[in-house]
Amino acid sequence: MTLKSPPTAVVHELAADPAAFTGVRRRTRAQLCAWGRTDLAEAAELCVTELLANVHRHVASSACELRLERLPGGGVRVTVADRSHVVPVPRPEPGATEERGRGLLLIAAVSARWGTTLTATGKQVWVELR
Repeated sequence: MTLKSPPTAVVHELAADPAAFTGVRRRTRAQLCAWGRTDLAEAAELCVTELLANVHRHVASSACELRLERLPGGGVRVTVADRSHVVPVPRPEPGATEERGRGLLLIAAVSARWGTTLTATGKQVWVELR
């Protein structure tokens, strides 16, 4: 009998629809738990939500791809790919009454690092959690 090891990456094709965010967070948590990284699940859920919210707000097409990947050394990379070449730019810290502009600040606070990679069809925004 051969035991299969969990995949090193999983990909979900989805639409950045706020009504679906709860289900995406659940799948994200379940995958990190399967990899033994329950300690990173809350940060991953936050990053997934913020990245998908940015697609929903700033990209004409809601079609996107979520990739969860185990990294050597035990980390996890969360990537959301969309069909826009517009790179997200962190805004200066928003004022107390502003309702938007905190997403990238939150991602930076919980991640080891994050960035954007341009592709032929758009971009990938990725977050590394350790």
